[in-house]
Amino acid sequence: MDVGLEHMSLTRNTTLASLTTTAGQLTPGMSLQKVMSIADANSAESASSWVESMFTFHGGVLADDAWLRAARGGETGIANALAWAARVFAEPRIAAVVEETLAGAEGSFDAAGFSTDVVERAFDGLGVGAQARKAASSLLNQAASVPLFEPERYGPTIVGAALFLPTAQFVPAVVEFLEERIRDQVSRVVAKRGDAVELALLWKTNRWFGLTKEEFRAAARPRTTTPLSARAALPSSLQVLHEEARRRKQVVLQGAPGTGKTYVAKQYVEWASAGRGDESNLSAILAGLPANERTPYDVAQAAIRLGHTAIWDIAQFHPSYGYEDFVRTLAPAPTANGVTFRAEHRVLSFLAAVAVELREAGSQCDVILIVDEVNRADIARVFGELLYALEYRDAPVRTPYTVEGDPSMTLPSNLILLGTMNTADRSIALIDYALRRRFTFIDLEPDGGVIDGAAWLGNADREAARRLFDAVSGLFTAADNNAALAVGHSYFLPSGDALTEADSLSSVARRFAYEVVPLLSEYAAEGLVDAAKLAAVLSAIGVNNDADKQQAVEEALLTWLTDSEPTTAEFPGDD
Repeated sequence: MDVGLEHMSLTRNTTLASLTTTAGQLTPGMSLQKVMSIADANSAESASSWVESMFTFHGGVLADDAWLRAARGGETGIANALAWAARVFAEPRIAAVVEETLAGAEGSFDAAGFSTDVVERAFDGLGVGAQARKAASSLLNQAASVPLFEPERYGPTIVGAALFLPTAQFVPAVVEFLEERIRDQVSRVVAKRGDAVELALLWKTNRWFGLTKEEFRAAARPRTTTPLSARAALPSSLQVLHEEARRRKQVVLQGAPGTGKTYVAKQYVEWASAGRGDESNLSAILAGLPANERTPYDVAQAAIRLGHTAIWDIAQFHPSYGYEDFVRTLAPAPTANGVTFRAEHRVLSFLAAVAVELREAGSQCDVILIVDEVNRADIARVFGELLYALEYRDAPVRTPYTVEGDPSMTLPSNLILLGTMNTADRSIALIDYALRRRFTFIDLEPDGGVIDGAAWLGNADREAARRLFDAVSGLFTAADNNAALAVGHSYFLPSGDALTEADSLSSVARRFAYEVVPLLSEYAAEGLVDAAKLAAVLSAIGVNNDADKQQAVEEALLTWLTDSEPTTAEFPGDD
């Protein structure tokens, strides 16, 4: 909406500092002439053409507003932001460029727009003509002075944005400022369309500060501090893991498939976060912050404000995973002149920096990184020089990439690395010895007691699952040197979606047919399980020559589970 006055000069070289200085020297009730005199004294050029646009006058005398109050109170940061708001509010052509060129579709700042050439073309398209270049330079320099961004320059000319700076802290004052400015300039119908925040959004004020509408709304709400969450008593099942995590700082949970390695890791996170695992995940915390306020410092402050006792994330290793995926990298970043490459954190570096910020703030919040399938990647390539940092916590290590002005990186003592390792994966070596001596290893073994204690719908499904587990367990013995390949209890747990005991039995049979039998058949084909023993076990549970036909296996097994009550003693390999 065109509320401002178009006679304001687009090309004034007046700095935000001079505008804030002027605002700080003004007193409500001053005459227009007096305000012009003060403005002229603080400006390199005559201020008479823009004073009426930048300040509010009622009956020829100056009215007070949020900008003047901030300037008089010495709140320079807020005053500069409101000077920027007054500048954009006062000139529709400036508003158009800020809202459509500097901001993207959702309202966040668009790096491609922060170039003098790009802004000049935008002004030229609005009919500014010969003054377009000067208008572009003036606008970007004032934006940098708020500051809204850190400029990239070629000589004195701004050619891009190196970094967008936090702006959410300005929103409450901006809402107050805009409400005061438009109070007498819009109809009552428009004014009643929403509260002050929604009214500010009608003027696209969020775009003036590079925020989406939701980020603007969130920033307008008072930021409350949540009391620190209280952890429950540590479950006995997590006692050893907790003690080793505190002592060694890096632990690997190792075991056969289905022994619950990742489950246990997440259970530890759930305990450490006081039952707030979903909220304390790094992605969830980042999602609650404006796009330009997602630095390690911002995340640490958010965690403290939200009362978190832990922050966590998970990384999934795989054969092509490398240092640039895990530690730091050069990432493409769009600019007005194309694409440039900037050093950025990856998950380990970012969480390490968050942990440092938390420690410096005096917070006891833990930072936990789960590394799933830690042995599936080339450990030396993934960790690089950080192998040293694992052994010497809190000691800075120089990296190939300088992030936020610092080429070094520290793994602080409040960062816990929690790895998982599948001991049955024969396609790769178990783990690099250099890493092995830096981690504590905790074995997780198949445990029938977990099956017994699970939330089954009745006794029949519980007993059926346990019988199958016991039958399969007999195939993996120390004598056969294949105990590390054993099928874990997770394959025999309730599906969670069955409504009746009959459905639960059917689910047990299906999972065994479609998950366990193919795995056992592969083991037998590779000579890792005695084929004769496997055939005997399958025969004992009603599966004969159709083990390669999954539907037949499921049907035969379900019949056996329903009609018979065998004991574990009848299964081969149990003696």
